[in-house]
Amino acid sequence: MKIIDRWNEFMGPKDERLTAEANRCAAVGYAILIIGSALCLYYGIMLNQVAETTGHPLLTPLGQSVFPVDTALLIIILASGLISTYLQVRSGTFDTHTRIAQSDRIPWDYVALISLLCGLGLGVTTTVMRILAEVQIVGVENVTWGGDIAMGIVYFTLAFFLAFGLFAATFHSAIDRRRQLERELEE
Repeated sequence: MKIIDRWNEFMGPKDERLTAEANRCAAVGYAILIIGSALCLYYGIMLNQVAETTGHPLLTPLGQSVFPVDTALLIIILASGLISTYLQVRSGTFDTHTRIAQSDRIPWDYVALISLLCGLGLGVTTTVMRILAEVQIVGVENVTWGGDIAMGIVYFTLAFFLAFGLFAATFHSAIDRRRQLERELEE
C-alpha cells in the first residue's frame, strides 16, 4: 500500500473532470470487451456443438476451414483497447493525475518509466512462457535456456521502444487536442 500512496503523492491529485472522462472511455472499451468475449464464447460453443452433433471433429482439416475462436477473441481484445485509447486521446485526456494531465509538454520520465515496465513485463512473460512451453513439449532437459532468455531480451527491447514511441505520440496528440479544446472554449 505504501508504494501506491507514494505513487499518488508523486503524481498529484486526480482531476474530477478527467476522471469522469477516462471512466467513460474505459466503460466503452469494457463494454466492447465483455460483449465481444461473450459472442466469441458463444460462437465457440456453437462450433463445438455443430461439430459434435454432425460427427465432424474440429481437430481435422475441416477445423482449419472455420474462422478460429482465438483469432476472433484477439480482434475483440485489441479493438476494445485501441478504441478506449482513441477515445481518451480524442478527448484530450490520457491520465487523471494533475501532474500528467495538465502537462504542457511530454513527461519523458513518465514515458520512460512506463515503457520500461512494459518492456520488463513482456520480456519476463515471454521468457517464462517459452520455458513453460518447452518443458511441456520437449522436457526440462531439452529446454534452450539461453535462447529463451535471448528471446525475452529481444521482446523487452521491442516492447520498450514501441511503448516509448506510442506513449510519446499519444501524449503529444492528447496535449495538442487539449490545447485545441481550450482554444475552442475561449472563443
